[in-house]
Amino acid sequence: MIPQPLGSTRAVAEFIGASFNISPNNSLPGSSQISSFLGGIEQWAVYACLLGLIVGGASLWWGVQNGSINRTSVSQHKILAAFAGAVIIGAGVFLITWAFNFGSTVS
Repeated sequence: MIPQPLGSTRAVAEFIGASFNISPNNSLPGSSQISSFLGGIEQWAVYACLLGLIVGGASLWWGVQNGSINRTSVSQHKILAAFAGAVIIGAGVFLITWAFNFGSTVS
């Protein structure tokens, strides 16, 4: 038995039967500024990944020189996190577009 939602069943049936046609629109006011802002944030994120790679590499060198297994392990994680961040940033537009297109096909 399916529980009935709150409210009238006719209104719910009309809502479920309604079709929505929503698509991205680049002609909204401020779209170019938002795109420019997000591009800048993306560039700064790439710089942060590069900085993380440099810091992780230097820390790895320091850990190896001093024989610190803990510092070496933490540094390896820093380097991998910097690489993973760069991959996610680089693939971000593709991943979001793919997820949006996949979600649009759900019926």
